[in-house]
Amino acid sequence: INYYPKCPQPELALGVEAHTDVSALTFILHNMVPGLQLFYEGQRVTAKCVPNSIIMHIGDTLEILSNGKYKSILHRGVVNKEKIRISWAVFCEPP
Repeated sequence: INYYPKCPQPELALGVEAHTDVSALTFILHNMVPGLQLFYEGQRVTAKCVPNSIIMHIGDTLEILSNGKYKSILHRGVVNKEKIRISWAVFCEPP
């Protein structure tokens, strides 16, 4: 579980550095505070927070098992200026 305290200068703080997950799939539960950023076509894109949703993305294992058909997602977590952000990542992978 990741806890990101509110930060008055979020551009100066580091949440979780950019990375991919080694799992096959990652499911992320969140508290409706934006802060998950995906790297898409060379740009940082902030994931939208949809009420009662779970974010799911592809990890390295699925990219390897699919021979590159499905791509692992490069992402990072950033802090919020006004609100505490909490995310709970659940990693699913074959035994």
